[in-house]
Amino acid sequence: MARLYILNGPEMGRSFRLGDKVYVGRGLDNDIQIIDRTVSRKHLKIERRRDRYFVADLGSRNGTFFNGNYIAPGLELEVKEGVPIVIGMSVICLGQGCKEQIMPFLDSIELTRQSAEDSGIFELHRDRTNQRKLELLYRVSSALTENLPLNEVLEKTLSYIFQLLGRIDRGAFILVDPETETIADVVSSSYKPGDDSPTLYCTDVVRRVIEGRIPVVISNVKVIEGDDLAETLKILRIESVMCLPLISSSQIMGAMYFDSLGKTYGFSAEDVALFIDIGQRVAGAIENARLTWDSTMIADQVPSTG
Repeated sequence: MARLYILNGPEMGRSFRLGDKVYVGRGLDNDIQIIDRTVSRKHLKIERRRDRYFVADLGSRNGTFFNGNYIAPGLELEVKEGVPIVIGMSVICLGQGCKEQIMPFLDSIELTRQSAEDSGIFELHRDRTNQRKLELLYRVSSALTENLPLNEVLEKTLSYIFQLLGRIDRGAFILVDPETETIADVVSSSYKPGDDSPTLYCTDVVRRVIEGRIPVVISNVKVIEGDDLAETLKILRIESVMCLPLISSSQIMGAMYFDSLGKTYGFSAEDVALFIDIGQRVAGAIENARLTWDSTMIADQVPSTG
């Protein structure tokens, strides 16, 4: 019997057996309950017909993203084993091949700087959205492998994101001390030149992400009621926000933050999956930079015997 695997999101790592017909959502009355605030109470139906599986979005608030497109509510689509499905902040898929399919895209095709430029792979991706996604991952990965100071690498990464995703107004990498979780450094930028805001991120959002180790993604602040965080965002005139924890080796390294001041639904489910990948790469780079810095400090403190 096939299983459903949760590959990303608050319940990453869990798996469930699939019957002939199962309902997936946040509510207790589902066959598969996923505790993710961005997943609707009744989000998805999965139905087995002989050896084939079909999914249907049940009119969810944040939609279901599959095979490059959102699924129209009520429309049934056949899903193949190992193909990721994004619901809210969670990525799920069916079958044993799931974990192989979720590997970071650039790693899976062994894309190097030279091979990418020589092969013309960007030209092969005619669809603009997919091409921009591929280009962003390539550029970020290249920046992370350069022998540059960490702050300069993060500044480059922000620059690439602003160039390729025009719906984002502000972005920041907030780095914390893994032991105390106090803010150690901030690298931030605004899409608008000359932005003189005292901080280019919402501190309440970042605090929730770092303390809870869970993402915060709000596509439309105006429709959220009864949440203190949403009220703060309304006061700050933030229309949509996405903030992900940067975690490496089970340690919190900080948070990656982006918001949109003039656009609701500034972030799609595809963006969330893309930024989860970017966040994993950045967190690893931050940890490596800290390990290198610690080793240098230790070496400097060793007394010379010469």
